[in-house]
Amino acid sequence: MAEGSSYWAGEEAVLLWLLWERLQAADVLEDPLAAYGVGMETLQAEQLITLIRQAKAILHERGKTVQSAVEAPDGPALVVTRDYRIFIGSRRGQEIRMRPMTKAVFLLFLHHPEGIVFQQIDRYRQELTRYYRRLSRSDSIADIDRSLDRVLDAASREVNVAASRISEALSTLLEEELLPSYIITGERGGTKRIRLDRRLVTWL
Repeated sequence: MAEGSSYWAGEEAVLLWLLWERLQAADVLEDPLAAYGVGMETLQAEQLITLIRQAKAILHERGKTVQSAVEAPDGPALVVTRDYRIFIGSRRGQEIRMRPMTKAVFLLFLHHPEGIVFQQIDRYRQELTRYYRRLSRSDSIADIDRSLDRVLDAASREVNVAASRISEALSTLLEEELLPSYIITGERGGTKRIRLDRRLVTWL
């Protein structure tokens, strides 16, 4: 192989890399490059390294393509604007309209893919307050705090009501088979979460 000439690429490079791995893993008598009319002993170390790097790069890119195709998220995207408006698909898509507290709870769970136990929601008071104060139509801090207290009180079941209202709002906009991924679900007394793949969520 003349110096400066291009080395094999594409299928040939992938095959070379696989054959080289086999050569390292087992006692192989035949030269893996024989099919190309080139003996391995004729290659300089730098040339062989270049071939292997090319093959590894191709395998890496193919692996990413395959993984992306297998794990591609299913369902429409959600776009959340800075003023907490939520759209389906894109900024020009249908807007998800909810009551201020219902939307605040939805945003809280959307921001925590790991999930939240309803009985421990008071741990997220600061974050929920930030959402609700931005969404509330009330100018009274006292009224806002009372509304937050009701939702953050595990005994009040107000968070359950908010979860039900989220389901109602989304059921009119999403197909039935997609709905479970966009609403708050989970076992009773356990962690509740929105199962939606967060790659589908854009925060502007």
